Amino acid sequence: MSRTRKIVLFWMAAALIAAMGAVLTASWLVGETSSRVYSSVDEIPAREVGMVLGAPKYSGGRPGPHLIGRIRAAAELYHAGKVKILVVSGATNPEKFFDEIAAMTQWLVELGVPADAIVGDGKGVRTLDSVLRMRDVFGYDDFITISQRDHCERALYLADHHGISTIGFEAGIAERYPNERIIDALYGPLSCVKAVFDIAIGRKAKYPMER
Repeated sequence: MSRTRKIVLFWMAAALIAAMGAVLTASWLVGETSSRVYSSVDEIPAREVGMVLGAPKYSGGRPGPHLIGRIRAAAELYHAGKVKILVVSGATNPEKFFDEIAAMTQWLVELGVPADAIVGDGKGVRTLDSVLRMRDVFGYDDFITISQRDHCERALYLADHHGISTIGFEAGIAERYPNERIIDALYGPLSCVKAVFDIAIGRKAKYPMER
């Protein structure tokens, strides 16, 4: 093996090890919030407001498996009296994605949540934005975050570093295709790195004060 090739392989291996280290470190840091993520409706403390984080839907208007779980969990919390208001936070961009707010509102109403108990935030384009806008735009600094466990952990991590109080409620995941499990396994750790990076560079909300 030539010296040049050895050097290239060395730096490739070093980069891979560094990347794995970053992923593991970020996952550990974000996972420190896990004890504040509840999976039982009976056990989670009540709050006035719950924040439902958006997610993609399938073609034809059907909600994806993650979003189905979040909507069901949010409705369950509402009907159990654990929250009085649900803020549905996501992107309102029909040309690029879809109107998450209209869709989530419709599905919640179909599950028996009154429309006047639902508040839409169409500029929650990222988890960081959703968390910051809950306080800075809507005036809520103590609420329940509703999503899958790893997503809740990231949201709580981001909230902690911005002085926002939130606990998480773990939503289930509806039936999904095998390839989605692979995507989740990759997306979760990488999202942890992004959350830690956002805090490190002091990233702000894209739409800090816009309704």
